[in-house]
Amino acid sequence: MDKKSKRPTIATVAAHAGLSVATVDRVLNARAPVSEHTAEQVFQAAEAVGYFAARLIGQRIRERRPHYRFGILLLGTAQAFYANLAAAITDAAREQGQASLSCHFDYIHDRTPAVIAAQIEQLAVQYDGVAVVTFAHPLINQAIVQVRAAGVPVVTLLSDIHQEPEGPYVGLDNHEVGRTMGWLVRHTCGHAHGSVGVLLGGHRFLGHQARIDGLRDDLAAHAPGLRLLEAVMNMDNSDITEEATLELLARHDDLRGLCVVGGGGDGIIKALAQLPPQPGLCSIVLESTPLSREALADGLVRVVIDSQPALLARALIKVLVQLQDTDVFCPDAHCIRVPLQIVTAQNAR
Repeated sequence: MDKKSKRPTIATVAAHAGLSVATVDRVLNARAPVSEHTAEQVFQAAEAVGYFAARLIGQRIRERRPHYRFGILLLGTAQAFYANLAAAITDAAREQGQASLSCHFDYIHDRTPAVIAAQIEQLAVQYDGVAVVTFAHPLINQAIVQVRAAGVPVVTLLSDIHQEPEGPYVGLDNHEVGRTMGWLVRHTCGHAHGSVGVLLGGHRFLGHQARIDGLRDDLAAHAPGLRLLEAVMNMDNSDITEEATLELLARHDDLRGLCVVGGGGDGIIKALAQLPPQPGLCSIVLESTPLSREALADGLVRVVIDSQPALLARALIKVLVQLQDTDVFCPDAHCIRVPLQIVTAQNAR
C-alpha cells in the first residue's frame, strides 16, 4: 500500500495539530483533563486529516462544554425586526463554541412597569442570564439591580436604562444614530429651511431620547434653518405612526424630514404610499426588512438605518457567556456598541 493511502493515525493528528502524541491520546481517551483550546486543536486536526475518530473527539468536546440557558425579553410589537433579531440570537447561540447554549424568548405586550419588572424577575429565576429590551423606570431599574445583585447577569439591549453605563449593554451608539439622521436629512432634503418631524416609542426609552438629542445637536450645529418639531409618541406601533405621519404632513407643508427613532416605521411607509410623491421630504426608518427595502426601491423612504441584527446577536451572546465567569462589570468588555449600517435603494438586499 502506498504511504499516501495509509489511514491517518494518532501520530498524524498530533503532527498536524503541533501537539504530542500523548496529548492527543489524552483527548481521545479522556485519560486526563486538557484545556478546551487544546481539545479543539485536536478536533480540528482530526477532521483535517480525516482521522476516523474525529466525530468521537467532537462529541467529547461538546460533552465537556458548560451548558447555559438564557432568557431574552423583547418588545412584543408586530415588527419583522424582532423576529429577525430572535432568529439571529438563536443562530449566534448555536454557533458559539465555548459553551452549549439555549435561548428562550419572552415578549413585552403590557408596558406597565410592574408587569415588565415581574417578567424580568421570572426570567432570572429560570435562566442563567437575561437580556432585555425595555425603557427606564424606577420599578424596572430596581428589578434589574436586584437581579444583578443576586448573581444573574442582565444585559440591556438596544436601549440602556441609565444615561451613563452602569451595567452590561449591547446596541448601537444611539446619539450617533441621531447625528447620522441629521446629516442625512440636511444632505438629502434639498432645503436649508423647514421642519423635521420625529416619532419615538416612548420618552422613557433612553435610546430613543439619545437619538432625538443627536438629531437636534446635528441640525443646530449644521442646519439651523431646519426646525425639529416636538416629538410624537407612537408606542412603536405602525398604525399610530401611519396616522401621525399623515397628520404631520397635513399640518406642516414645509416638512423636510421625517424620522422614526424607534419601532413603527412601517406606518410611515403605509402613509406615504397613500400620497403623491414627496420629493422634498427625506424620510428615514429603522431596520432593513422586506417592507422597508421595497419602500426604498419604490422611493417611499429615502434611507433605512439598520442596527445589523446578526452583529447584535453575536455581541449579546458573547457578553452573556463572559458574564457567567465574572460578577465584575467592565464597561470596556461588557458594553458593546455595534456600528450602524446605512441602507439606500442602491445597496438594499
